[in-house]
Amino acid sequence: MAIDIRWDKRFEVGHLRIDHEHQVFLDLIRSVSLASEAEEPKAWCMRLLNEVRKYADFHFFSEENIMLRNGYPDYPEHQQKHTELLTLLDDRIHAYAIDRINLEAVVVFMFDWFAMHTTKLDKKFGKYLDGHNE
Repeated sequence: MAIDIRWDKRFEVGHLRIDHEHQVFLDLIRSVSLASEAEEPKAWCMRLLNEVRKYADFHFFSEENIMLRNGYPDYPEHQQKHTELLTLLDDRIHAYAIDRINLEAVVVFMFDWFAMHTTKLDKKFGKYLDGHNE
């Protein structure tokens, strides 16, 4: 089962940098999906997953800096959600590494998480930014 992982306007939050980072993020998830479909070697897939993990950490930090710079009142809750998502991602990557789940399950998790987070929490932040500095 292939997931159609492509950029869609519904993922836009209205902030140029965040939207650009989200596009890169989604492209990285797509690369893992394509590796899964092509049944690439596990060592390569692990590298791709680790790239997604490192980018997620970078992106969350970047997004949180924009929140802090603009006095976003829901920053603590949003930052906590980022921490939870990284923990869940770590759990899925580990489960794949020890053959408890397949790569497709990790892809489904990452895409669902990306879609839900950007269209809910990040959109809320985007609306806040409409009336503020950046």
